[in-house]
Amino acid sequence: MKEQEHRKTNPRAARARPRYPLNQPEPEAKTDPPQAEILAKMRHDLRTPLNAVIGYSEMLSEDAEELAGYEDFVSDISKVLLAGRESLAIVNNILAPGTEITGQVKISLDTFGENLRRELHTPSNAMISFTESVLKNAEHLAKKDEFIQESIPDLEKIYSAAKNFLGLVRKTEGLSDIDKTVPEQASGASELPPVAEKMILPPAPDETAVVTADSGNLLVVDDNEMNRELLSRHLKRQGHTVAVAENGSQALAMIKAHMFDVVLLDIMMPGVDGYQVLEYLKASEDWRNIPIIMISALDEMDSVVRCIEMGAEDYLPKPVDPVLLRARIGAVLEKKRLRDKEQLYLKSLEREMEIGRQIQAGFLPDALPQLPDWEIAARFHPAKQVSGDFYDAFMVADGRKVVIVMADVCGKGVGAALFMGLFRSLIRAFTGQHYHMGQISDSDAAPAAEPKSDHTDILKTVALLTNNYIAQNHSQANMFATIFLGMVDLKTGTLIYINGGHEPPAIVNKDGVKEQLEPTGPAVGMMPDMPFEAGMTQIELGDILVTFTDGITEAMNSDGECYSKESLFSLLSDPGDSADALLDRIEASLSEHTAGAEQSDDITLLAVRRSA
Repeated sequence: MKEQEHRKTNPRAARARPRYPLNQPEPEAKTDPPQAEILAKMRHDLRTPLNAVIGYSEMLSEDAEELAGYEDFVSDISKVLLAGRESLAIVNNILAPGTEITGQVKISLDTFGENLRRELHTPSNAMISFTESVLKNAEHLAKKDEFIQESIPDLEKIYSAAKNFLGLVRKTEGLSDIDKTVPEQASGASELPPVAEKMILPPAPDETAVVTADSGNLLVVDDNEMNRELLSRHLKRQGHTVAVAENGSQALAMIKAHMFDVVLLDIMMPGVDGYQVLEYLKASEDWRNIPIIMISALDEMDSVVRCIEMGAEDYLPKPVDPVLLRARIGAVLEKKRLRDKEQLYLKSLEREMEIGRQIQAGFLPDALPQLPDWEIAARFHPAKQVSGDFYDAFMVADGRKVVIVMADVCGKGVGAALFMGLFRSLIRAFTGQHYHMGQISDSDAAPAAEPKSDHTDILKTVALLTNNYIAQNHSQANMFATIFLGMVDLKTGTLIYINGGHEPPAIVNKDGVKEQLEPTGPAVGMMPDMPFEAGMTQIELGDILVTFTDGITEAMNSDGECYSKESLFSLLSDPGDSADALLDRIEASLSEHTAGAEQSDDITLLAVRRSA
């Protein structure tokens, strides 16, 4: 009964509440969103037309001030601008974020809306009347004045926006009558609707245009046409090339098709909103470095913080101040160009590193010696593009002996790689020099109980010369290498070796680990004239000599646990019948251990098996 009386005395309430047939139940009433969200949406809706009124008025005033004889026009448009700014100040003051509608004494939304309407009544009507006056005068003078004629479209936009604002103000008399629908929060970039492949896109920026230090190719994204045009004109006046998109899906399609220096992105848009576009771009390897400035009438601190945390470079409230816009765009462009230079420099470094990797790969043997009754296999996995590890195998003494090298230069990266090439070249050069000069006379005699003096001496000489060259010529670099240098007699299986501080290689067979070849001298290159002793052993039928670097035993998993020598030797205890197969098993075990962890050191393996 009370509701019927209320309808009689309040026609607005009767219009606002729909009637339903008696035989159909009314739908369940939806719960209104929190009052803070209602006010946020109201502030956004009211500021949107004010953005157009203030923005177009400022541009018209600036244009007229640059010309002579338009003082009256500037005076009239200034009145419109003043009324717009006064209205904006009231909206910002009364509907400021955090406004308390309810306190100890409950104030209804309707009462609050009536107060807001009363405050805005004078400036909003002033905007209408001043704009009508300026527009009429302009239409009267248009035939005689080109500038005034060109100003009419902007004046019409101001008038339309002012009427729109006035209509919104009148609706605040009873907040129960306004649209309280608050846009839902974005659910995430992973749920973006697909972008149509054949979407008709607006014109892209002229990518052939000369871009100066102060200008760039910009994309403006806003669902409001006047907002798009107003912001675009501000940016074009500042020397930028501008393209526009009317929604999030269209913006993503344009970004995929063209290169933009900066994206100016509205938040509240139908369909794909600004949050989703921002999240999608910042999650992409291809577009995460495009600077994004959020420009919205939605200026709650939570919204600002959310955008910055998601990766936005800046946040500007509407109406946008042209001076502040210029400063922020300039700062963002400067940062982007510095980032672009950095990325270009990094790419050039990557290209140089790739060239270095290819050159370094040339230091490794193209193919390992293929020998009857012997099998040689190797594995090499650098931690970076270039490595400090290296291995080698080459023939000497007219093919009767093979020299094998396994080395680990201290450090990683470019420095270690450069010295790796130097160590490898010195070892090859000194070894070949002694044989070619006839200092070694090889024979087929059976192995003696002690190492043959001539072959022992050559290994000692090679180690000593290499050590002295590095220590004397590159002492300031403090570079050295652990090196295992061995010479295998292919007929007898005798192995003469020098172990310069390297991980002890192992000789294994079907019975497990037969022998470990411990160091016979220090690391190579630390100090001049360091003594290097030689050792000798025998590789029997079925034996496999396995050499490796500490990148294997010290390889860590995601928990920081090392692979360890125990894990390696557990595989060596059952070596199988093939050097290749054994290295494959070691690789698989190591890969399983380090799954998901970043490789911390170079990994190198070399195996020599005597099969017959």
